[in-house]
Amino acid sequence: MITAAELVQVGLKQLHTSMDKQLDGITPEQLHAVPGNNPKANTIMWGIWHYVRTEDNVVRYILQNKKVPQWIEGGYAEKLGLPPNAQGTGMSTAEAQALRIKDIPLFKEYMQKVWADTDALLAKNDPALLDRNVTIRPLGEMHAMRALGQVCLTHGMTHFGEIELARTLVGAGAVNTV
Repeated sequence: MITAAELVQVGLKQLHTSMDKQLDGITPEQLHAVPGNNPKANTIMWGIWHYVRTEDNVVRYILQNKKVPQWIEGGYAEKLGLPPNAQGTGMSTAEAQALRIKDIPLFKEYMQKVWADTDALLAKNDPALLDRNVTIRPLGEMHAMRALGQVCLTHGMTHFGEIELARTLVGAGAVNTV
């Protein structure tokens, strides 16, 4: 029987592969376009950035006892000219729509480091690390596996669906076909 950690690990690997594809075959203009010119819609790039930043914070800072996130450790905030602590939660729509990532290859490098950290954490399958309660702001206290399953996997899949729709609205087409 598959364990909760194995289920989350398989799901996150699928999500990572799908998120990587979001940056293929798309222009910087499409990545930063407001889908359908809807004043409440987020751009594709904001959705990807927000999700990767969230996973980075959960996997490193929350689950590994305040280990510095890749975003800070690798200097990505500074290199990309973005806020060091922001991850998109609580941003106004105007702020989210204004977010620009000009160096997509550098951002892809950051993504790969976050994915590698998650894979390494789950490969350890350390009960002391995964079988405890953690606090995720603004959600509150929860089990570490719930943090991975809900805040990383489910949250990520939700944003992936939004991004797939946004790709069609900006003329890039979906990357996953059903």
